Amino acid sequence: MKQKRHSGLRITIWALLGFGIGSMSGRLGIALFTAIVFGFARWLGERLGAPKEQVQPTGVPPLSASMSDHYQTSGLTDSEIQVFRDTMDAAAKQITTIETLTEAVPKLKQVALNHDLVPVLHAYFKAIVDQPKRLPEAANFLYDHLPNLERLMTRYQTITHHEVKSADTFAVLDQAEQAIGQLADNITNQYQAFVADDIEDLESEIALTQKQIPETSSGKHAARENNTQEELIAHDGTQQSHQ
Repeated sequence: MKQKRHSGLRITIWALLGFGIGSMSGRLGIALFTAIVFGFARWLGERLGAPKEQVQPTGVPPLSASMSDHYQTSGLTDSEIQVFRDTMDAAAKQITTIETLTEAVPKLKQVALNHDLVPVLHAYFKAIVDQPKRLPEAANFLYDHLPNLERLMTRYQTITHHEVKSADTFAVLDQAEQAIGQLADNITNQYQAFVADDIEDLESEIALTQKQIPETSSGKHAARENNTQEELIAHDGTQQSHQ
């Protein structure tokens, strides 16, 4: 407000200055016209020189130093980091809504438990954050399945609050439960495909470890046999020397 008052004062001063210069012509019309030109010029200067309004924050939490390093190490540019964070922030809110709905509606909770839905959502979310460069591979989950699941569960809750339910209403609710279950299964399959490489790497490590264990055990067993034979030979030699 104080800045606006100062701006208005400057415009007024310029207008008066223009009026004074125009008065030197001895004609009132020219003086008024000059005052208007000077005032407008000052007003235009104030407008062009005004500081730009700051962009309002999007609501995404501030980026920590550790996560910034993680994204940069993963090969993301600044613009890609922003897109990734906006996308995952929307996904996090949708997952929170889904969790809330499962706790609020017993039927939805049962469906979620039967399909291990909530743990899979959290695991998939974490897997994407761990490998942000693979975001396009999870597009179907983030932009299709997850929003549809949230929408479907929200409408399911709305219908369950209807005071009077007909046979058709219960039929629709049954269909919705089946659709939610199918979506949950699809998400689980997508998650398993996303982490398939990690599972294969672990399986390879396990196979290699299991292969090395018998060899190590055999080596130790052979060493123990050799030590035993050496002890017997030494013992026999001692007895013969006493004889």
